[in-house]
Amino acid sequence: MSKLAVLMLFTLLILSSLVVVGSVFAESIPTPSIPEFTIKIVSAPYDVAPSNTTTIDPYTGEETVTTQPGYHVENITTQIWIKNQPFTPYEIQENDVNWTINLFYNIRLKGHFSQEWGYYRLYNGSTDGNLRQEYGSEFTVVLIDSYLPSEGKVDFQIEALIGYEQGIVTVPGVPGTNRIITGESSGWSETQTLTIETSQIPSPEPTLTPAPTEEPQQPEQDLTTGAVFAVVSIAIFLGLLYYFIKRR
Repeated sequence: MSKLAVLMLFTLLILSSLVVVGSVFAESIPTPSIPEFTIKIVSAPYDVAPSNTTTIDPYTGEETVTTQPGYHVENITTQIWIKNQPFTPYEIQENDVNWTINLFYNIRLKGHFSQEWGYYRLYNGSTDGNLRQEYGSEFTVVLIDSYLPSEGKVDFQIEALIGYEQGIVTVPGVPGTNRIITGESSGWSETQTLTIETSQIPSPEPTLTPAPTEEPQQPEQDLTTGAVFAVVSIAIFLGLLYYFIKRR
């Protein structure tokens, strides 16, 4: 066998060993399924009962009772319900470091008539804000009201990520707290569009104001008694006037 043949055979053996090692690492992190999700507008209304607040003037000791009327709260929220995938966290070792593999979800949204996507919290693939699956539950529920306009249409897509987080810093405020996920992605789901109407926006809670204090009513005068008294007075006056005129 020539030296060239030996060199080529040696090169093939090295390449085949690299492929095997790469395959072993790739197989240790499975590819997740594309997420299934539903966007729900959830109403959980409740009533707040009336209450009284008593304050005492520190100088006069006079008590003032302020009544706060009861009111109704619609309590409407918009939520994304992501159907969880069967998954149990586990550990792998890479470069002599143990990593915990988790399943994450990445949510992005945009105006229906726009081409620019924005992200729920922050982009899972590059920085902090990773949304981990709620293990032990059927769904991972996400509140999204703060990302929605007052009306219009919003598009949503979700991808699943299986991998480990890098760059975790446990000290708050320390620079370099980016959490990059290394692993496998499902790719983005199909787009779901949420239509928001003005009627879906919850009304603000009413301002609590003290109950108006009723003014004491003045007793009505007895008009009949007053009229009789006036007639009698006039009759006496006329009688006296007639008496004095007659004596003269």
